[in-house]
Amino acid sequence: MDNSIYKDYASWKIENNDTVEEFIKNHSVIYERIEPVYEVLNHIYNMVVEKQEVDEDLETIFEVGFNYLHTQFDIIKIYFETLFQSKCDDFVEYSDMILFLLYIFDLRADMESNDINTDIVELDDLEVNIENMIMERRDDHEFINSKMNETLAIVFDLMDYEYVSIVDVFVEIAENLGIFIYEDKELVIGKEI
Repeated sequence: MDNSIYKDYASWKIENNDTVEEFIKNHSVIYERIEPVYEVLNHIYNMVVEKQEVDEDLETIFEVGFNYLHTQFDIIKIYFETLFQSKCDDFVEYSDMILFLLYIFDLRADMESNDINTDIVELDDLEVNIENMIMERRDDHEFINSKMNETLAIVFDLMDYEYVSIVDVFVEIAENLGIFIYEDKELVIGKEI
């Protein structure tokens, strides 16, 4: 693999560091979504910097992960910088909806790569509803959650395989590399007394 991809990643990290740090500081669900990919990329990048051997599988993982992260982050930044003027507090309120849009984007890409028609009226309508809700700052979270479940049931019926998101794949890759992302996070059940 051409080492320029590692230089591109270093440049990407510098360019997006403030936004990533802002998401981490605010415990953003957006960061939680990209964290497995980001941590795997950092791990492989550090191996390259430390001149450790990076086999072909890790090179492929890095390339796929970086392309994915770059694309996802471009979408996230459009919303964060344009619609929310980089104000994390406002952005947090609609982060779940943005996650839905990212999930739909991933789902469509996976369907296309498996030659499944993505022209699904319900999916198109859901996307438009979510985008309008975000732009108009409406509080339709329950309605959108319900529509998301209904629409995904329709979409998954069209697929003859079990959909596994790239994020889930990177969680598994991270664990195989000894990176346990969710291990240090405390699980709180119920209310604090």
